[in-house]
Amino acid sequence: MALKLRGALLGAGNIALRSHAPQWTRDEMLRREVEIVAVADLARTNLAAAREWLPDGRAYSNAEELLERESLDFCDICTPPSTHRRLIEIAAARGIHIVCEKPLAPTVDDAGHIARAVRGAGVVFRPCHQYHYSPQWQAVRELLPRIGHVRFAEYNVSRVGANEGNSHWSPSWRTDRSIAGGGILVDHGAHIIYQLRGVLGDPLTVHAMAARLLDPAYDVEDTALVALDYGDHLAHISLTWAARRRAIQFRFVGDRGELEGDDHSIQVHAARSERIEFGEGMSKNSSHSDWYTPLLRAFSAQVRDGRRDDDPLDEALHVTRVIDTAYESARLGKVLPFSPIPEPIPIPVRPTEAVRASNGAATVSVAESARRAPIEIGAATTRAATDEPEPKGWPLHPAVRAGGLVALVVIAFAAFRRVHWAEFWSALENVDLKWLALAAALNLGVIALAATRWFTLLRPISRRARWRDAFDAAAVGFAVSTLVPARGGDFVRAGMLSRRTGMSSAEIVGTIGLDQLLNAAGFMVGLAFLPWLGGVPMWMRPGAALALGLFGLAVAALFAWWPHRQPVGPAAGPRPAIAVGGVLARIRQGFRAVRSPRAIALAFAATIAAWALELAVLAVGLRAAGIALSLPQIVVVLMAVNVMLAIPMTPGNLGTLEVGATLGLLEFGVPREKALAFAICYHALQALPVAVLGFAIAVGEGLGRTAGRDA
Repeated sequence: MALKLRGALLGAGNIALRSHAPQWTRDEMLRREVEIVAVADLARTNLAAAREWLPDGRAYSNAEELLERESLDFCDICTPPSTHRRLIEIAAARGIHIVCEKPLAPTVDDAGHIARAVRGAGVVFRPCHQYHYSPQWQAVRELLPRIGHVRFAEYNVSRVGANEGNSHWSPSWRTDRSIAGGGILVDHGAHIIYQLRGVLGDPLTVHAMAARLLDPAYDVEDTALVALDYGDHLAHISLTWAARRRAIQFRFVGDRGELEGDDHSIQVHAARSERIEFGEGMSKNSSHSDWYTPLLRAFSAQVRDGRRDDDPLDEALHVTRVIDTAYESARLGKVLPFSPIPEPIPIPVRPTEAVRASNGAATVSVAESARRAPIEIGAATTRAATDEPEPKGWPLHPAVRAGGLVALVVIAFAAFRRVHWAEFWSALENVDLKWLALAAALNLGVIALAATRWFTLLRPISRRARWRDAFDAAAVGFAVSTLVPARGGDFVRAGMLSRRTGMSSAEIVGTIGLDQLLNAAGFMVGLAFLPWLGGVPMWMRPGAALALGLFGLAVAALFAWWPHRQPVGPAAGPRPAIAVGGVLARIRQGFRAVRSPRAIALAFAATIAAWALELAVLAVGLRAAGIALSLPQIVVVLMAVNVMLAIPMTPGNLGTLEVGATLGLLEFGVPREKALAFAICYHALQALPVAVLGFAIAVGEGLGRTAGRDA
């Protein structure tokens, strides 16, 4: 008996569970030849749903880990276009054959690198161009010879909106340019483009228009018109998500007749006329599960036979190039020549061992030599593949750090040189722990509001992140910042959210920068009110001026680097976070929330709420230390602390916070010993609970990933 091919399902969203998994497990031929041994998805709910089809499949929360750990003959990629390049490059380097959802890639550059990886590894690759196998298209191909040489082709596709994505991940991902790569031209236009290629070949020129006509929430076009000129014949494609009903109409005009059709029928008008009816319309739903059966059968047979067939990959490259040229044409407003994708020079890799058949029985083997090929699936590889920023140490110039530390030492010496340590210990022992615990609990609320502010800025960029993800990542980042200086934990924060959501780490770093800028805006509001609250202490004025200067520079940099709204969708310089390339371009995309007044307003409201709650934390902490101050005095102390933190110089602001709090309290006649005792308690109530929580979340995250690998 022939051994089964070992496969894995990468992604367990709607298309995977409605179309791919049912065919792998229900079709008799595929069941005899194939076994899906593992499945990966970011959402646990999706993994649980996959159990219905794959009860024995091992579950992973990370596709890269699955590819690294499992012994596979092939993988079935059912993830969004923005993830395809990375997964295909990893799979190809390990000698794993690939079937992949359309479109191949969001950019021409990604498509070229995919082609290099696939051809260099010698693996079988097949895109999910399942419309080739629809009954309507099969009938069109059979009837076209009767109308002679095709002179004109026309397609009109009407939809009432973008298909909703998986509810457990990101329902609106198809309208998120950074994930999908484009709008309806990418989502449905891809099918028409590869069908036309099979009949008409490559066009000479492309002319397109694209716009968002209906839904203001879309970050992509909802309507596109594309004209393709082939020299002696033309094609026109009309696509919209702004219609009132689902429908497809198509027409082919030849020199001996005409063929037209819609969802339910095809009519040919030639030497003799004929009409063919179809019970199942092409617009009935978006799954078309049964169209995948012949596609997956052909892929399985090709893997078993070890046959190379470059046409499926060439077809996928063609689709990417036409879409890319159409978007560029729409952006420039002119006709553009069409040219095939220039592939990067192939880098030879050790070829995988083919699946061989002998005496009617196939022996399935994936070469261990390919699995041991020099590729490391880890942080370094992922960062190199996606141009993510390498986390650095202290992002401040050494001279700035040295000068700041010297200034801190001088100020600390002036503040603490006359401390009577016996009185200090007495003040520390008299701190009321109940009030201190209440202040610590309130401070967790400050962290929750800060996470809410960040989450509000993440939502305009992607719907993948949940509030819980933002809170967990913020808490872990804060915990790490207690060990490293200069907000080094923010890199960890970005990395953790990237792992959970699949978003670009660099893009997340951009949202963190905007988050910090809004937090600083709240601080500036506090500084502005200081003169009306009793004046600004002399020692604070240089620090306040420095903080104001840094804030001004940050705002100026944001405006200089502003991600201005371009004409809607990829038609206006498509996918800059991906197409432009480079870390800076990705970080810049993290600022896109500035285009949403609602998001900025909500984030700023969260900022004000967080600062107000921080005042409450400070007031309760002062009560615990037995220090009575008026509200204006508490505001001044809070501002004093944050002026000292304007340039972070030490891990967890150790020493800096204490100096700021002590100096602020000395301004109002609080004894040095009592002020220092409070400052230490204030730092502890801020840092320790959140650090414990953050490290607990980090440990849980690590254990969860381990469990996912072992499941």
